[in-house]
Amino acid sequence: LLLVLPLCLPLAASLAEEEDPLSKFAIRNGRRSEHRVAITVDDAFDLAYVWKIRDLFEELGVVGTFFPVGKMLSEEDRADWIKVLDNGNEIGSHNIGHYKMGDGNPWDIISALGRFQQQLDQVLGFHYGVKSFRPPFGHITDANGKTAKFRNAVQLFGYEHVVLWDVSQTDPDIALRQVQNGSILLYHARLKDYQCLQQLIPQLLEH
Repeated sequence: LLLVLPLCLPLAASLAEEEDPLSKFAIRNGRRSEHRVAITVDDAFDLAYVWKIRDLFEELGVVGTFFPVGKMLSEEDRADWIKVLDNGNEIGSHNIGHYKMGDGNPWDIISALGRFQQQLDQVLGFHYGVKSFRPPFGHITDANGKTAKFRNAVQLFGYEHVVLWDVSQTDPDIALRQVQNGSILLYHARLKDYQCLQQLIPQLLEH
């Protein structure tokens, strides 16, 4: 049985096996020796599909990690976001707005991460300690291709790493061929991704 799990800090913190500091910061997959994967859902620009994917996870008995953009979080959706958590899923940060962060001012990066946490807590009505962070577009480099400035800001805020992915494919047959032990799958809250997950998850559970 292939386990489909939320990222969670213990899993995410143990993902990278290489000694390269960047590989430990930018996590693209979990341990290839472990027969499980992580399904992640970004953006939340179409909330209807966030709830559809959440309910699909519940129907199929799996859980995942949702990375909403902070500006899409609203108190009027409190009950739905709480249900995301009550179902066993994780909520991670996708920044307060959907813009590239790699070449940003370090203090602006820290501020944006803090604003996301504040917005999420306000929407939920309680403090939820965010453990996972996915930078929009997976962008972590500055104009010179360096990551140090971004990495230092993110780690100063309190995250040891950012979560990237190794599978991003909305054709379920192709996605199934690409998935390996430890894969992190990237999806978005939209129709084609939802339809892919409807077919892909049952196939993953059979392997």
